[in-house]
Amino acid sequence: MLASYVTTALRSFAQHKQHALLSLSGLSLGMAMLMLIGLFIQHELSFEQGQPDQQNHYRLVMHAQENGNEYILTTPRAHQQLLDIPGVESVFYLLRTQMVSDDKVAIGNNAFQLAANYAATPNLAKLVNIDVLAGDLTTTLNTPEKIALSRSEATRLFGAFATPDKVIGRTLKLQRNNRLLSVSAVFSDLPVNSHFYFHSLTSIEPFMGIRGNVMHTYVALLPNTNMELVAQSATEIYAQIWQWQNIHYWLQPIKDIHLGPNFAQDMKIGGDATSVTICAVMALVLLIISCVNYVNFSVAQSSNRAKEIGVRKAMGATRAQLITQFMSESILLAWFAMLVACVLVELFLPSFMQLIGRPLPALEWPIWLGQVFALATGIGVLSGLYPSMYMAGFNTKAILNGELKQGRQGVWIRKALLLLQMGLSVGLLISAMMLSKQLHFLHSLPVNYQKSQQLVINNMPQKALYGEQSASLLASIESIPGVTASVAMDFSITQSTNAGLFVKLPQTPDTPLSLSLAGVHGKVVETLGLTLLAGRDFSDEFASDRFNRDTEQGSIIVPESVLNTLGFNSPEDAIGKPISFFAGPFSNATGTIVGVVTDIKVGPVNHQGAPVVFVNGLGVGGTYSLLVKVENPNDAQLKLDLQNFVKARLNIAPVDITLLEDDYQALYREQQKLSEVVAIGGVISLILILMGVFGLTGFIVKQRQKEVAVRKVLGASRLVIINGLAKEFMMLVLFGCAIAWPICFLILSDWLASFEQSVTQSIWVYMVASLLISLITWLTVAGLTYKAASIRPAQVLRYE
Repeated sequence: MLASYVTTALRSFAQHKQHALLSLSGLSLGMAMLMLIGLFIQHELSFEQGQPDQQNHYRLVMHAQENGNEYILTTPRAHQQLLDIPGVESVFYLLRTQMVSDDKVAIGNNAFQLAANYAATPNLAKLVNIDVLAGDLTTTLNTPEKIALSRSEATRLFGAFATPDKVIGRTLKLQRNNRLLSVSAVFSDLPVNSHFYFHSLTSIEPFMGIRGNVMHTYVALLPNTNMELVAQSATEIYAQIWQWQNIHYWLQPIKDIHLGPNFAQDMKIGGDATSVTICAVMALVLLIISCVNYVNFSVAQSSNRAKEIGVRKAMGATRAQLITQFMSESILLAWFAMLVACVLVELFLPSFMQLIGRPLPALEWPIWLGQVFALATGIGVLSGLYPSMYMAGFNTKAILNGELKQGRQGVWIRKALLLLQMGLSVGLLISAMMLSKQLHFLHSLPVNYQKSQQLVINNMPQKALYGEQSASLLASIESIPGVTASVAMDFSITQSTNAGLFVKLPQTPDTPLSLSLAGVHGKVVETLGLTLLAGRDFSDEFASDRFNRDTEQGSIIVPESVLNTLGFNSPEDAIGKPISFFAGPFSNATGTIVGVVTDIKVGPVNHQGAPVVFVNGLGVGGTYSLLVKVENPNDAQLKLDLQNFVKARLNIAPVDITLLEDDYQALYREQQKLSEVVAIGGVISLILILMGVFGLTGFIVKQRQKEVAVRKVLGASRLVIINGLAKEFMMLVLFGCAIAWPICFLILSDWLASFEQSVTQSIWVYMVASLLISLITWLTVAGLTYKAASIRPAQVLRYE
């Protein structure tokens, strides 16, 4: 019996080639997108699943109630106090050593920059699953003169033929102080589905005396511990250390870090829960559209199979047998579609990984085959259930007498399904356009500094930028042809400042004004293109401009937004006035205001950061770089000249130079990827709509060929005939828009509310998406109807 069903199904496919081909293509596209996005979602949800005891591990996050900002680095000064909190079993620290010094090393005559070196507590293996290939990791983390390397880092530093065993005992020399580090362990590279990211590890012991907030802090809680009470105790501890008010700490489960809020200090860029949800909904929408296509095709083709149904019923076939036959056809077609979808996934998986920026694992078909065909079977059952019951219900007498009429129920169900399809496609297009519009808006928001014509020389040594010879270094840089200005910075302007500056206000002595500290040296206004409202730029011509670490005095440039708080009526009124502040190791510093500038945005424009104060000659951050303003940022020879100069002058290598504009664009890489994925989904939905309308229009035109011929004989023009047949589809588009618009408005309003600044929803986006669907629908109907209307009426009516 099963063989008979399969044989009949194959014959049906061969007899109705257009129906089978359109259904197969639509289902294949929908299934392929579902599988690709399913792989992406599975990858995003798999983060930290392999970590030891991950359900009891949390990261400490600080929340500032004044501005809503959050910060994930803390000071190690609270180590013992955290351990004393009831329910805290262990405390783990990770410090990116580049926060306190550069990580340039020498091996023989070759110089390297350590890729991602972290100092860690000896108990790290209880937090992170680390596969040690050679040596002893615990000994390494207990001994300051030792270092552990990842396998890829060991290969990069010592060559492809250096096996883990041969690397043990080799030495690295830190260029900043000629200190030797002995390689005492080699471990496997960390999996990609983890927010932890390091390629070398050293002991944290030399850094435990640091006062500042520079360390990633994790805690292990005992089972059934109240995490809210632990967070409250941590808040009290840090408030006592820093004398802070209006802050609190919360515990973030490590399994939630990847899809949680992204922080500038994260080890690597995380994911986004909203993106995962949007992609999941989009994949489901495309699959529904594909299934709706199949249902409509099957119902539309039912009259062509009426005689087959009548004959089989007359020969004794029961309704259940007919339903089984048609269901088997649907399932078999879904299986064929899944095979095609698997081929599409294999072909497009590399491109999809490049698009989303995720190294998805290769599909292991022997493992997935059962689940894939179970999915195909489910899709086949859902798609074929209604058409099977509908066709099996045909009246035998009416069929054999040629009096079969498809009742209003079939027509209305077909229209309802097409209405659903139109509404989903309109909604998907509107969402894609709004995503693109919001992304463009974020890119166009003013940051109040010049992003173009700027080169960034990264990972520079602090002494070279802020030491006694720093003025000479900047002058030599500016003498290179093509360079117009330069400034040293102790922070990344596209990420965040690394330190805070707290101004002592007479009116509120117990609550200092919290600002962001930008430690610079050089012509910051000229190089960054800041808008100077009053005063002047920093200059080496004024000896008092440089911050004196002994007297704790220097010059500062303040942002416009803090003038009223500081007690000044205008920018001019602030020039020459001193303010008292503390920052980093300096608790009683004085800054004389020499300039007032428009506030700049450090990091993403939708991030609400504290106003930035520039202090000349005070570098207390951990990311030291040299910003160079040039005439042509794409001049390859200029970049080479800068690399050679820095290498020769400072005896460091490698020299990493990036474009500031590229660094800024990278902030929105996740949103850009999401926008591109949704745009592709929108294009696929248009293709599916085109296929669906093409198949249904072809059937309707064939059914109404005699009507077309009669109307043509009575004098109707081709345009009138086209519009008459297209009217039904255009009404469905109209009703689809009426359903999709309010739903999209509510969903998009909620999504846009998650941004600090966002676009307003405009009617033209909704109109363009709807007109595009309408145009595609009308052109498809018009093309097929024009062909039917071009046939001579005599050829159609000669047998009537």
